[in-house]
Amino acid sequence: MRNTPRASTATTGTRTRVRSHALLPDRHSWVDIGFTLVLAAMALSALGTSFTGSSYLVVGLLGAVIAVTVTHLTRAAGWPIISAAVICLVLFFLLGGPLCLRSLGDSSVLPGASTLGRVADQAIFGWKDLLTTLPPIDGDGPLLVLPWLSGMLAGLVGLGLAHLPVRRAWLAAVLPVLGMTAVLSGAILVGVRHPQSLLLQGSVFAGVALAWLAVRARRASAAVQGGSTSYVRAVGAVAMLALAAGVAFPASAVLAGDDDERAVARNWVEPPFDIGRYPSPLAGFRKYVDLKGRNDPSNVYDKTLLEVEGVEAGRLIRFATMDRYDGMVWGASDNALPGPADDSFQRVSSTIDNPVDGEEVEATVTLGEGWSGVWLPTVGALQSMTFETSDARAKAEVFRYNLATSTAVVPSGLQPGDRYSFTAVQPDDVLTPETVGSAETASLPPGAAFIQGPAEKWTEKAGTDPMDRVLAAAEHLKSEGRYSDGIGRTERIYVGGHSVWRLSDEFVNAPQIVGNDEQYAATMALIANEIGVPARVVLGAVVPEGGRVTGKEVQAWVELRAADGSWRTLPTESFMSTTPPADQVPETNTPMSGTVIPPPNPIPPPSDAGEQSDADLKERKATRKNSEEDEEEGIIPGLPAWVGVVLTYVALPVLVVALLLGAVVGLKAWRRHRRRRADSASARFVGAWRELVDHARDLGQVVPLGPSVTRREQSVALVSAGATTLARRADNSVFGPRVPEDAAAATYWESIDAERRAMSREVTRWQRLRAAVSLRSLRRGSRRGSVRAVTAPSDIADPAAAAPTAPGRFAGLAGRRRGLADWRSRGTPE
Repeated sequence: MRNTPRASTATTGTRTRVRSHALLPDRHSWVDIGFTLVLAAMALSALGTSFTGSSYLVVGLLGAVIAVTVTHLTRAAGWPIISAAVICLVLFFLLGGPLCLRSLGDSSVLPGASTLGRVADQAIFGWKDLLTTLPPIDGDGPLLVLPWLSGMLAGLVGLGLAHLPVRRAWLAAVLPVLGMTAVLSGAILVGVRHPQSLLLQGSVFAGVALAWLAVRARRASAAVQGGSTSYVRAVGAVAMLALAAGVAFPASAVLAGDDDERAVARNWVEPPFDIGRYPSPLAGFRKYVDLKGRNDPSNVYDKTLLEVEGVEAGRLIRFATMDRYDGMVWGASDNALPGPADDSFQRVSSTIDNPVDGEEVEATVTLGEGWSGVWLPTVGALQSMTFETSDARAKAEVFRYNLATSTAVVPSGLQPGDRYSFTAVQPDDVLTPETVGSAETASLPPGAAFIQGPAEKWTEKAGTDPMDRVLAAAEHLKSEGRYSDGIGRTERIYVGGHSVWRLSDEFVNAPQIVGNDEQYAATMALIANEIGVPARVVLGAVVPEGGRVTGKEVQAWVELRAADGSWRTLPTESFMSTTPPADQVPETNTPMSGTVIPPPNPIPPPSDAGEQSDADLKERKATRKNSEEDEEEGIIPGLPAWVGVVLTYVALPVLVVALLLGAVVGLKAWRRHRRRRADSASARFVGAWRELVDHARDLGQVVPLGPSVTRREQSVALVSAGATTLARRADNSVFGPRVPEDAAAATYWESIDAERRAMSREVTRWQRLRAAVSLRSLRRGSRRGSVRAVTAPSDIADPAAAAPTAPGRFAGLAGRRRGLADWRSRGTPE
């Protein structure tokens, strides 16, 4: 007899569930924990394009699990939410070393000051490194601290807001969902322009979030609704969520347009690197020429610049690409061309996301005695880079790479003996007669207008095709020009440099065109830009047999932008002559020395002057011509342009509106079906009357609602001949002395349907259509009021009329008790 609770259970026939331990989650807590972890995983997946491998996701999910566990335990212990935040902060530093830095630090038990400092540094300043580094980043590097921190924040925010005491039920249901949505938005903001998965981060995340919102909303109102679980309601909710996700995914693609880029933080963060600080390597081209017996310590004509392994002989190895001319020099720059191309020098990891089609190359380069500076020789489009010197880690941290120009820079400098390996893809860059030039022209810099006259004169017989004109100008330079490095006694009048003065008065407009790679390549690029084909100058070398590159293999060539966006090589021999000039007597006032001019000043930022040049007008004309051609071709190949416009701006919006209106009609049909198929006959009577009231409200009739309004009072307000009779039948069936039969409920529904059709015939067709898609009967406030009005026991305004056949006051009391029990057992039908 000591087990009193068990005896009481046997007597009453009821059992009370008791958790085995207070710290173990109950059913509702497990649901919240599960939704939090699933949404946290989806939010962390937004970092998939920022890191290599899956270590970031494992570390992030581990942080979310730890944060969720700590949050639940502190809540079960009755501690405030701030205690969970403090404990998570301590665990973040204690476990950050072994999980993210792969080191315990200064101690075998606890992390030391250096480890804690590095974890803190990555948590505070790692975001800048993430945003200024070209993704993907090494998945086992120190930046793993960021997903570790993000996972902890996701778990803390999700479950913390789910357990936050809030007075309003709707706010308690919405808060954790909004918190996890904010976590996803933050992960997308620090991610990349191209999403990892629109389906996962859009439709699936929205579906799971809405499901969690529905579960919490139902839980918050369970005390008011009561009753048993409706499987039809659950299936309907899942179907609605699937429909919403299915409509949202294609609609988002339509609204977003063809541009698949999105607003991310790295679009607004300028990388802390200025390539303009470094002088143009083209300006020092004369250190690679043959001095013919003269002594100059800076000359590297016969010295080894680098030794290349894995690259075939005859291939071009790139030192630097110069894509902007400022009137003094061609220099490397950021964002020289319009468009979304990654035309900037960015930090990169050992793996580079640089998708290019072509031949794969695996090469190893060892710098020789003649190499110095910051430019790193490479081949093709880099895919990975590994430094193999003693300070490899330091070089990797400062290494910068420009995807658009395929130029690599090590700002800390390179020394003879430095060794590195890389994998690259060598694209097809051969210039063929079928190559079509791009129309993305850039205006000539101030002072470069001198090239317009020669360009027109040299290409007047080449027709109108831009690429034909470029090749004609190249042929003229080669046939009419002469080659000289300015070394011989009679050739010292041909000085170095490629400023406006050197290229105009002393080159294209001189009696004799004389120069070397520097002047020819600089002039050829300006002529191509003037004609309308974007061009840039590249300094590099031709890999000889054996891979030993010296100064005599160095040359400058020009790259032209094709219509497909690729860059095609215009070889040096296509536009440069090798014939020496005729002997001339040097003047006494001509500079006799200086084979290498000093490095020029840093490249200034582009001018923002408002003057319009001829190049600007040509660029606008070319842009207008291209837009007109696009309009003629149409958006959809094979169809007129107006068809594509109609489909884009008329058909798609109409389809979206039709889907939304169809969803409203379908929701009302599903509600009517649920009311007609209710579990009990009394509930079917109640649902039928509510269907009549909702139909009247959709037609625009004003029907009183509220907990004290009876069905008979509502029938007076309805514009319907049979509303009063139908209200009395519903009251007699719901609150009568006997349980109504199923057949009576079916007959009552037929009467309601007939009355609804009669009400619809009294209005116009437009009013009927508007009532079909009206949201008035679906609004929550109105629904709750009507539920109470038709189901509460207060509806019994006339007990005698409600139960005319009851035997005295006992039958009336029994009817009221049964009506109250039926109302409590059914709960709110919606």
